[in-house]
Amino acid sequence: MSSELEAIYSAIDQNIEEHVGRILRLISQPSIAAQNIGMRECAELVRQLFLEAGCRRAEVYDTPGQPVVYGELECGAPVTLGVYMMYDVKQVEGQKWTLVEDPFKPRVVEMPPFKRVIVGRGAVNSKGPMQAFLNAVREAMRVTGGRLPVNLRFIAEGEEEISSPNLYGFVSSHKELFEGCSAVIMPFAAQDTRGEVSLHLGCKGVFEFELECSGESWGRGPTRSEIHSSYAPIVESPVWRLIRALCTMKADPQDPERVTVEGFYESVAAPTEEELGMMRTLASRLDFEAIKQSLGVKVFWRNLEGGVDTLVKLLYEPTLNIQGIHGGYTGPGFMTILPNRVSVKLEVRLVPNMEAGEVLAKIRRHLDTHGYQDIRVTATDDDFGRKVGEKWAKVDPKAPIVSAAIEAYRELGYDPQVWPRLAGTAPIHVFTNPPLRLPLVIFGLGHGGRAHAPDEYYVLDDTGKVKGLAAAEKSFVKLLYKAAEKYGKQPQKQA
Repeated sequence: MSSELEAIYSAIDQNIEEHVGRILRLISQPSIAAQNIGMRECAELVRQLFLEAGCRRAEVYDTPGQPVVYGELECGAPVTLGVYMMYDVKQVEGQKWTLVEDPFKPRVVEMPPFKRVIVGRGAVNSKGPMQAFLNAVREAMRVTGGRLPVNLRFIAEGEEEISSPNLYGFVSSHKELFEGCSAVIMPFAAQDTRGEVSLHLGCKGVFEFELECSGESWGRGPTRSEIHSSYAPIVESPVWRLIRALCTMKADPQDPERVTVEGFYESVAAPTEEELGMMRTLASRLDFEAIKQSLGVKVFWRNLEGGVDTLVKLLYEPTLNIQGIHGGYTGPGFMTILPNRVSVKLEVRLVPNMEAGEVLAKIRRHLDTHGYQDIRVTATDDDFGRKVGEKWAKVDPKAPIVSAAIEAYRELGYDPQVWPRLAGTAPIHVFTNPPLRLPLVIFGLGHGGRAHAPDEYYVLDDTGKVKGLAAAEKSFVKLLYKAAEKYGKQPQKQA
């Protein structure tokens, strides 16, 4: 290890408690995009954090939704990397937090089997890793006198938790901000509870939509309001009609989970040989029984026991999932009503080469073909035909930033589990697709959990293979130096 890296690592160790305080400060600022709580204030705080990390330029840009914060850290280096971050968090209403009285008054507590952790909304998703990266850059800039081996272009959005509706538009109209970038890093806590590290090369896409059946649109059943259920023998039910419509979408008796919407699978891309090779390696390393236990499920689909088949289904198959159904009365006691209206919220997880608008149009045609022309189909973001949800993304396994991430992990003592993609969704496509076409890696040692849930946490101290804040920050520094090396260039020393 170079003396420069040693000096940066030493500075991180010496100042780690100050770094903890910086994370606490960021979490203490509420930033709930879904409710427009604290967003402008948090954007201004992030701008200040960019300046403190060494950026000479840091600006808050307005969008049709929540602000985007941009920062430039110029070191005179020949290599430039983008850094994607998010400063918004999920709602907390209705949640019972037990380790803090207020999710926006974070605390450092003991949490076995870990030692110290930060508990608060956004601790791991993702204000903790975000500030950890900024802490690392700040120390590296101080130790090197502003001569990092890479220049950095920061972008922090405030709408990731509501599907990033304005991020692509911002990046497309401000692509000059990323001119000269070779790749993008998304800081993250990539270790699980056992200390295993995962590296995902892309993700599935997703969009949500609602179906609604009402007596008014149907022309049958109760048309104005619910009625007494004694009339059920002679008045038809919109609830049962919607259920029957849903059943047409998964109507294969031999495979009840297969989607039977016409053309649903026609664009799905099969895994390549390179991707199958990744999954064979993954399958040999994963503990599928532990995965089932962590999910609280007893069996996988058709009793799959793991292996490549399970991973192919998880990562390469689109889904049509019911999130929830709302209609009528479900409270205590008898209500004895026949509802006049019912709705269901669904989601589709998209894989290459599926497009959300095309899938939604197929669902509309499917309902029409099966005699359900009256059932309303509404995209959740109310932007049908233009932007619906998040797109899928692919990252080239041969991209230098990928090999830089793998080598950085290995030199830090971890052999990462390399996944062809994430089964979930993140706005990776904003950077990997035109106009930028930049590879992106989600990277970082460290662990946290309970994202979106009560008692969300981020680990501060090393616990065996699970690393704490200091090691996370060192891993970010390691990646910056590895990326400079992989892109085959050396920093230009400033006078």
